Amino acid sequence: MAERRGLFETVFGKPKAQDNKSYTAYQLLSSYQSSFVPFSGNAWDVGTVRAAIHSFARRAACVQPKHIRRADGKIIDITGGINYLLRTKPNPYSTAFKFYYKIATDYKLYNNSFVFPVWATNGKLEALYNVNASKVNLLDYHGEMYVQFTFYGGKTYTFPYTEVIHIGSMYGNNDIFGSDNLAILPVLDTANTFNQSMSKFAELVAIVRGILEVNASTKDEDLNAKRDKFIKDNLKMENNGAGVIVTDQKYKYTPIQDKQTPIPEGQLTYIKNEIYDYFGTNEKIVQNKANSEEEDSFYEGEIRPFLQQLEQAFTSCLFTSKEIGYGNEIVAEGDKLQHAKLSDKLNAVKYLSDIGALEIDQALTTLGFPPIGGEEGKRRVQTLNVVNANLADKYQLGDDEDDEDDEPEDKDPSEENNPDEGKEEEEDV
Repeated sequence: MAERRGLFETVFGKPKAQDNKSYTAYQLLSSYQSSFVPFSGNAWDVGTVRAAIHSFARRAACVQPKHIRRADGKIIDITGGINYLLRTKPNPYSTAFKFYYKIATDYKLYNNSFVFPVWATNGKLEALYNVNASKVNLLDYHGEMYVQFTFYGGKTYTFPYTEVIHIGSMYGNNDIFGSDNLAILPVLDTANTFNQSMSKFAELVAIVRGILEVNASTKDEDLNAKRDKFIKDNLKMENNGAGVIVTDQKYKYTPIQDKQTPIPEGQLTYIKNEIYDYFGTNEKIVQNKANSEEEDSFYEGEIRPFLQQLEQAFTSCLFTSKEIGYGNEIVAEGDKLQHAKLSDKLNAVKYLSDIGALEIDQALTTLGFPPIGGEEGKRRVQTLNVVNANLADKYQLGDDEDDEDDEPEDKDPSEENNPDEGKEEEEDV
């Protein structure tokens, strides 16, 4: 019989024996609160909030992080398993888009987002999992900070804080965690009240079919009786199959043709603007009506800070200090030209190509065409109108002769004495 395993066992492994470590609450400097409980009130149930967060998350999820190494002023793309996890399939149950969408959603909804990396026994990175715990505690064990995840089923998992990827937002009153979203709760309560009142009003408008005016002065009881008799005689199918209403001078019936629910635009605009301002978006971004300049502003103000945190958190968790010292890092830059107009893309490609800064495949990809690949795709072209800066004086003065008195370029003695030194840096970690 196959062994039954849940997601907890898949991510954290089989439950270990009783942990005999004597943990204590980790003491922070600016707060007595060393725990975090994901709480957003009813934020995710408010349509405007969900639309605002979705507008951010769907853009942030398009990021394509990669493992690089900086060495000798160059940036080397490192191929291997880490890039496959980062760009394609972080774990067996998630695509890269879904993975980063969840990170971005928690980042906005709770101001904290956690990712747990799973390592093989040989030290190889196997998977990356989003962590959505019901409570997160910071614990102390012999001066080292541990984090304990408590899940909705009651299971817990405790490990060093340095082994989890954690990013947050609105850091203010806590040394480790991002602030809660209590500041937006009054607006959410107003939005909830507004939605309920509009729903009830819409039901009332749908029910009211017309106005029956009784010309004679009548008591309330008689008015109700006359209304019920009028409905029975004229508006019931079984009594008025022809659909013709007959009245005398005692009654005046006015049917209501316009069934639209009047919406208080001022109150609705206030609620939307408060929510959009809090989450750093606007109506054009939410409705995909923003132009290239507005998209670029949104990228710089919201997406880029998120990606910078992503880079730093992933780098510090996935690499040792020694590996980082060798130039290894995770970069997560988004495509700034993604929302640009075609004319702007063409101008950017032309300028970068003229100075030899763009490969042919990079130019094709920017314009939405498939890359050529191979050595031809990596080839750079450059206009003849651009001169090498080192040869500018000779070009202007027409001096083609070599200056025999020029001193030879200084070289690092260590490179002459140790020609093979530094090659280790080019190996994948």
